[in-house]
Amino acid sequence: MHTAVWFQRNLRIDYNEALNWALHRAKLNQGKVALFYLHSPEDEAPWQRGAASSWWLQQSLSSLKSALSQQGLVLNIIKGGANEAIPNLLEQHNIDAISWQRNHEPHLFEHEEKLAEQLTQQGVTVNITNDSMLTHPNQLMTQKGTPYKVFTPFYRQLRKELHHINHDPTTPAAPNSIASMTLDCSQSLDTAGISVPHRWQQKLAEHHQPGEQHSQQLLLRFVTERLYDYPLNRDFPAIEATSVLAAPLHFGEISIRQVIALLQPIIEEGDPQHHQAAEVFLRQLIWREFARYILWHFPDTTEQSMNKRFDASLWAYDEERLRRWQRGETGVVLIDAGMKQLWQTGTMHNRVRMLVASYLTKNLAQPWQLGARWFWETLVDADLANNSMGWQWVAGTGVDAAPYFRIFNPETQAKKFDPDNLYQQRWNNADPQPEALVDLGDSRREALHRYQENRKRNSLQ
Repeated sequence: MHTAVWFQRNLRIDYNEALNWALHRAKLNQGKVALFYLHSPEDEAPWQRGAASSWWLQQSLSSLKSALSQQGLVLNIIKGGANEAIPNLLEQHNIDAISWQRNHEPHLFEHEEKLAEQLTQQGVTVNITNDSMLTHPNQLMTQKGTPYKVFTPFYRQLRKELHHINHDPTTPAAPNSIASMTLDCSQSLDTAGISVPHRWQQKLAEHHQPGEQHSQQLLLRFVTERLYDYPLNRDFPAIEATSVLAAPLHFGEISIRQVIALLQPIIEEGDPQHHQAAEVFLRQLIWREFARYILWHFPDTTEQSMNKRFDASLWAYDEERLRRWQRGETGVVLIDAGMKQLWQTGTMHNRVRMLVASYLTKNLAQPWQLGARWFWETLVDADLANNSMGWQWVAGTGVDAAPYFRIFNPETQAKKFDPDNLYQQRWNNADPQPEALVDLGDSRREALHRYQENRKRNSLQ
């Protein structure tokens, strides 16, 4: 009786329920394990990975492959659509059970549901874990039985539930005592198509080190060194104060439940300032959970405004404006610094992300979907749920969104959060500052007019 593990966004060994289940089963049945990652762009459509996150995936898989090898286990890389490749793989290698971590992105979840039903009908034991989220999205509902659309009541409800969630990892079976299978269809990362343009390999490697081992170090460093001052420093982009855990969490190099487990003793037993800091960070983690919850219940929010009152007339595509924003050539110093940081490093400070999004959708009057697509291509931590909700929040079109009249002034924000120009100077370097693309005051007034006219039109319908 052999057992397979389908790695997806749980690219880790520790705190991995799908892997632990398979190892225990193989040990109990004296069978082998077949570990594999399936590269399936056709299943991911229309949200195939962008170049930056493809680089992270490539590096993370390489790291995981090495780590598993040290424990006597083989990570196989295969390519194909899940509903065809996986049943064939199991049949050819006499595998009668499979374990994987559930995806909550609707287009991927649908593939998994069909696959699970197909395999079950064929007599395969299917074990699906839910450890990418703190709860299943169907577990938290309003008193009316409808999904939450506002963060604060969702936060309060989930915050209560955290005490009942098991954050302790399953004790893993000893991997070295279990035989591992090399699959006939296994390929290298390159031949499987998990490759990225050379320009990204050069740039991103200077700023990031994907993989479980380094991500664990980042997590411990944040909790022990940065957490205490997190509430005070997190909004200042020149200070290295954030957790930088977005990509490790997205790819599952660390478990969200492990993060909560580390925060719990600080919340329960720490001094008042440490307790407050842990609560502030925990709130951010619950925002992450809320993004997944919203995408689960409202899957069209990746492309369509959640609030249907905000129609397409709010924006007018302008190729030149979009191009200059992408290149960091808007003439607004803080905006350009953020966009250049993104291009050079595949990431951007959280507050600056909010500012560049506001500038694109409101000052430049460009559709939020275009900004979301650019982030999808250029962020190493590109995450469909976070990206969609974040852009809609800033554009004023989404769940619990910023009010339409909230238009950030990047110059005021720069004075407040980068008063010594350290962040702006770092990323703009000695680049000559181009002429401003639009006047901030005029474009703000134009944006307010557009949004107000939109409200009038919709109120008459």
